[in-house]
Amino acid sequence: MKINLILEKINPIRMLFKNPKTLIFDCGQLKSAIKGTPVDCDGNKIPWYTYPAIEFLGQLDFSDKSVFEYGSGNSSFFWAKRAKELISVDDDEKWHKLVSKEILLNQKIVLLKNREEYSNFIKSTNKKFDIIIIDAKYRMDCAKSAKDSLNSGGMIILDNSDWYPDVAKYIREQNFIQVDFAGFGPINSYTWVTSIFFSREYNFKPINKQPQYCIGGIKQYAKNQD
Repeated sequence: MKINLILEKINPIRMLFKNPKTLIFDCGQLKSAIKGTPVDCDGNKIPWYTYPAIEFLGQLDFSDKSVFEYGSGNSSFFWAKRAKELISVDDDEKWHKLVSKEILLNQKIVLLKNREEYSNFIKSTNKKFDIIIIDAKYRMDCAKSAKDSLNSGGMIILDNSDWYPDVAKYIREQNFIQVDFAGFGPINSYTWVTSIFFSREYNFKPINKQPQYCIGGIKQYAKNQD
């Protein structure tokens, strides 16, 4: 009886220590904070999205997909490694020089300081993209340009969507299905929302199985699948 009482007291304490471990160490948040840049627990570059959004995207096969990104960074490396093609646009010259030092063969980063040129650059490519990411300046302007540049079955990603509800509303009302991935992410001590807007003809396949085991999850397979 005494053992049961002791265990009842110990279990909540264990949980209090285990939960932060998953976030701080397993997700790599501490390593991100120390480096000052978004990385996972192994030091691999990841987007500055919420962890739930990163885990969802990490299980999909983008090998035949084209990506356009408003705002480059570690996310650019993440996408370039996974996608067929990536085009990013920036408006900050110092940041552009820094990010351009390490690009892959399927990657292009364009510098455009003018607001109109920046937000409308996607149209000048005369291409349609499977994924469009809006994660920098002029988000409403970029959203308006993005809607006509997305392939059928594609997705639009809006980071910090809780800060830009009008932009989220605009995209959603273009007949997209909005799914909000709220939670912690790299570096930051606060939670936020990364929203993914799926077209009605969503056409993305998983790399392996979906869902994959999540960070901090218990890896087991239920014998009864009924």
